[in-house]
Amino acid sequence: VPGAASVAWQAARWTQTAVGGQLRSQWNTRGRITDLPMAWLEPFSPTQWSQMGLKGDVVLGGEWEATSADSLRVRARVERTSGDLQVRPDEDSPSVQAGLQQARLEINTVDDKITASLRWDSERAGQAQADFSTRLQRQDSGWVWPQDAPLAGQFKAKLPPVGAWSVLAPPGWRLRGTLDADASLTGTRSSPQWSGQLGAQDLALRSVVDGIDFSKGTLRTKLVGQRLEIEEISFQGAGGASGGTLTAQGFVQWQSDAAAGAEGNALSQLQINLNAIVKSLRVSARSDQRLVVSGKLSTQLQSNKLVIRGNLKADQALFVMPEDTTPRLGNDVVVRKPPAANATKATTTPAAAKPAAAANTRIQPDLQVTLDLGKDFQVRGAGLVTLLEGSLELRNVDQSLQPRLTGILRTAQGTYKAYGQQLDIEEGVLRFTGPYDNPSLDILAIRPNLTQRVGVQISGTAQLPIVRLYAEPDLPESEKLAWLILGRSGANGGAETALLQQAALALLGGRRAGGSGNLANTFGLDEVSVRASGDSTNGSAGTANGASGATVTLGKRLSRDFYVAYERSL
Repeated sequence: VPGAASVAWQAARWTQTAVGGQLRSQWNTRGRITDLPMAWLEPFSPTQWSQMGLKGDVVLGGEWEATSADSLRVRARVERTSGDLQVRPDEDSPSVQAGLQQARLEINTVDDKITASLRWDSERAGQAQADFSTRLQRQDSGWVWPQDAPLAGQFKAKLPPVGAWSVLAPPGWRLRGTLDADASLTGTRSSPQWSGQLGAQDLALRSVVDGIDFSKGTLRTKLVGQRLEIEEISFQGAGGASGGTLTAQGFVQWQSDAAAGAEGNALSQLQINLNAIVKSLRVSARSDQRLVVSGKLSTQLQSNKLVIRGNLKADQALFVMPEDTTPRLGNDVVVRKPPAANATKATTTPAAAKPAAAANTRIQPDLQVTLDLGKDFQVRGAGLVTLLEGSLELRNVDQSLQPRLTGILRTAQGTYKAYGQQLDIEEGVLRFTGPYDNPSLDILAIRPNLTQRVGVQISGTAQLPIVRLYAEPDLPESEKLAWLILGRSGANGGAETALLQQAALALLGGRRAGGSGNLANTFGLDEVSVRASGDSTNGSAGTANGASGATVTLGKRLSRDFYVAYERSL
């Protein structure tokens, strides 16, 4: 960004003298900065302003004057001198001029009293005003901020929806909404006391990847001492009024350092209690992932321990499993990052002592949530179309953030497509005993409307399934395959028929998209098979001219009990 900032200052002075056997420093400095483009400060910001939807040609100016001797005097100011700021209400809206009229931060210190003030005024980016004051104390080593220093402050803000709120959301998420605040601060540094109200309207939380789109949110809170009373949090799910609701109430309380004890940290000083109720909430609205839930959840955080309890029921769900998953490295592949060239033993030694300290500050989760799948939990993909029924318990047993599932799910009214045939699932059980993505399988799918009972049996686990042909009474493998694919015995065709069946299976029954590997699906058929003329249903003797007498069969199931086939001799 082009610019021509200038900084000018008078000579800074520093002296040190002995007073009563103690060394005491005295210093003073004064200067001014002009025509500083605000964009030049972006590299020093922890978040890129472009991600916050902020940009513009604002130019800053300021001055400072500081003197420390028997008393401390500081006067510093930075403010907008020209230009305007562009803000984006949300990720789908174009940027608009904020109409910036005033933006100023000022700090003043006289003797032991320090005051700070912030002023923000704009036409379309809201207004904010903050004032703060406290006292410092002179010690031999310099000026310090004592624990019993009195506090006084006032904060008022009225901000419209802007994209800058997204910095408070996880990566990939978008947050917007208004803010209306009026709060005051009293007490001391060790025991601050707040009073006032914080509110937000038109809140929206969105994640395109996860299909989450909460809108029309409301937040009403009250500040009382060291406690934030959450009177209401509410959201509507994806789809507006038909997307259900999420409501929550509770409180957030923080303790002073003295109350938290000598081993207190930021988490141990924080106490959270939230109770949420969801009613037909559409959690995900993706075309391949749809989930509507109802139930209750409670969350408590105290002394670094996070306790989550709840009972949820799926009112409606649809999960479409992809035919092909994303490739990933095998378990036997290990990628090691080489250490930095300037790494030394001195720099790595302290890191070894961090786990003990981190253990005291890490959240210890205690999760136990029951998930009832209800009567309309659909799963499709990889040849499977079924409803799932049952309940699961989501919990963690080793205080880690990797939850585990336990429970049994059963299929209802399910079908499974295998070897080009639509099979009915007679028995389908998924047993979860830990990992959420690797249940054990016990599935039996039978081809309907045949005199011979034949189908496919699946066992093993989801990540390592074992699929085998099934027949009752038992038959040779070639006979099972013939009954499964052709719907009749393949004994009359001999080795040539078996060869044709294997060729048809290899060429026409694959799962690859496009080409001959998915010919049946490409034309919307349930069966595309090739057989020798001797393999007719009436058992007539076929010709002996080999493949020249083969027949192509095209089949389509129109309903559960109505199947149409067309045969053509080659």
